[in-house]
Amino acid sequence: MTRLAAYFALPRRDRALLIEAFTTLVLVRAALHLVTIDRLRAWAGHLKQGTTPVDRVVWAVRAASRRMPGATCLCSALALQRLLSAQGHASELHIGVAHEPKGIAAHAWILHEGRVLIGEEGQDRYTVLTTWRAG
Repeated sequence: MTRLAAYFALPRRDRALLIEAFTTLVLVRAALHLVTIDRLRAWAGHLKQGTTPVDRVVWAVRAASRRMPGATCLCSALALQRLLSAQGHASELHIGVAHEPKGIAAHAWILHEGRVLIGEEGQDRYTVLTTWRAG
């Protein structure tokens, strides 16, 4: 099955969520270059009312991130925080650093109710520098 056929086989609500996830990733990537981090944080963390379950939002951002060239862990984390907030779900975006053989590495991940939703690969080796709470 082609990607396009797989997309159209999804329920309408999931197709709309995927489009929203792609759009949010594009906006985050652009915003990282165009606006201050404080403005981006406020936008990503503005809590609203919604009905989409957390697991569906995570699925959409993961799927969109895998298919978007240049989507970094920070882009994915900010997009997920934005979409979770838009659905009324609180979250914490963590940014950490770790010593690597070639220098310092940075990583971002999202927690919701104490569970890592995105960015879990190796996040335990990073020292948290900052946490941005939404909700």
